[in-house]
Amino acid sequence: MDFDETKRLKAKNLRYKKPIVKNLNLESITQKLWDIQEECENIRWYTDSEDGTDSLINALDGDEDEAYEFKMAFGDLCAECDQMREDLYEEWVPECFDIFFVSIGAGDLEGGLLGYDSYEGDYFGISCLDSFAEDEAKKKLKQLTKEEIITAARQCFKIYHAYIGLQNRYDSLKAAIDILRDKNTGVLQVVKEIEKLYEEASNELNRNYDYCKAAREWKSYTDALPNETWIV
Repeated sequence: MDFDETKRLKAKNLRYKKPIVKNLNLESITQKLWDIQEECENIRWYTDSEDGTDSLINALDGDEDEAYEFKMAFGDLCAECDQMREDLYEEWVPECFDIFFVSIGAGDLEGGLLGYDSYEGDYFGISCLDSFAEDEAKKKLKQLTKEEIITAARQCFKIYHAYIGLQNRYDSLKAAIDILRDKNTGVLQVVKEIEKLYEEASNELNRNYDYCKAAREWKSYTDALPNETWIV
């Protein structure tokens, strides 16, 4: 076995020495905030489009004020994610943030644990060494005083609470907009197609031809629609 291979194996075996929770560490939180902001911008673009605006108003029974508030909710969320990212850079974040959540077993609920490989220069899964990783994190925490642990824990939970609050708000709003996209856009497309065919069948040229192509297409299209379509 050559020297590089020995270094690689040694680094692999020591991954548990520098563990993080997969979905609950400073890097993943920062990235998630970026992702939420990007999605909020995409949704804002969609709801500002003609189909998106019609879909949203249609879903809210024509209430334009409520549709406006719904769109503003995404704008507010985007701004708050931006503010939290700035806070993570400007406010105090305990150095033990990542290992704190490892030590309390957060990996069980947040995607498991990752360990840093110094040879590869990246994080990898360490599921078979979870207990060692948690023990290592606890050892590092025990090097702090009781007062330091309490102060750090309070700040870690403040950050966690702020982050989870933003994520939950996004999940709720995203679920709602996905339903509107899938359901109402399809309905509006059908309505617009019916309107288009009706206009073609009803124009001055076709009025005297009961079996013209436009009239046949309109009748064929509407006959194929389910009865529920005509319920007002």
